[in-house]
This record gives sequence, C-alpha cells and structure tokens, in this order.
Amino acid sequence: MCKEFVQKVQSVMSSATVETGDYIRRLVKIERQCWGDEAEALRNIARGCKLSFWTLNNIKIGRAKSVNADVRDRVRNFYVNNLRQHAARLIHEAEMAAKTGQANDALAGIENEIRALAARLEAAAGQEAAPNPHQNPNP
Repeated sequence: MCKEFVQKVQSVMSSATVETGDYIRRLVKIERQCWGDEAEALRNIARGCKLSFWTLNNIKIGRAKSVNADVRDRVRNFYVNNLRQHAARLIHEAEMAAKTGQANDALAGIENEIRALAARLEAAAGQEAAPNPHQNPNP
C-alpha cells in the first residue's frame, strides 16, 4: 500500500480502530511460525479473543471504519496476556540458565529487566480489570 492511501484510510478510521489494528498486526507477527502462516496465526488469535476471524481480519487490513469498546478491550487484553506469557517464559529460561551454571552479570541484569517488565504488564492487566468509574454499572 502506498503511504498516501494508508494516511487517507487512517484519517477516516477512529483511533480505537487504528490502535486495535496495530495490536492485531503485532500479535500476528508474534504468533506466526513461518512465512505464509498469517491466516493460521489470525485464527489462533481470534480463538483466544473469542472473536471471529473475519472481524479481526477486517480490522487488521483497515476495512473496518470503527471498533466498539468490547472488541478493542478483548484484543488489548489478549495482547497484554500474550506479553505476560512471553515474559514468564523468559524469566523461567533465565532461572534455568542460572541453575545450570550459565549465570553471569549480564544475564542477571537482563533477568531483572524482564521482571520489571513483567511487573509493568501485571499493573497493566490489573488496570484493565479495574472498573471504569465513568462507565454506568447498570446498563
């Protein structure tokens, strides 16, 4: 796509649609196993978000002009949970490397950074779980 087309499409789309599309594109990049595996990655993401494949695909390619808050929140929560799982996996690998005697100062520093990132992700997940004071509790 040319830059002018993307700018024109994004000017019509809401900021929630652009943000959700960015999350979906990042998730597809993380989930795909090899070149040409984007459709299967998008199916896995759709299954995790409990949304349809076509809904996510239309948001990803910019066909959707707006996204409701529920869809945006589902995709964002799935993205944050995905990052939390990756951080937990990296911490586990660092702990296993330390147990096998491969630990050094650089590895300890990286492990501390991953733990700090994991704490930030927990805070972000907790922030999403907190009720919105501006939202009507009785719809």
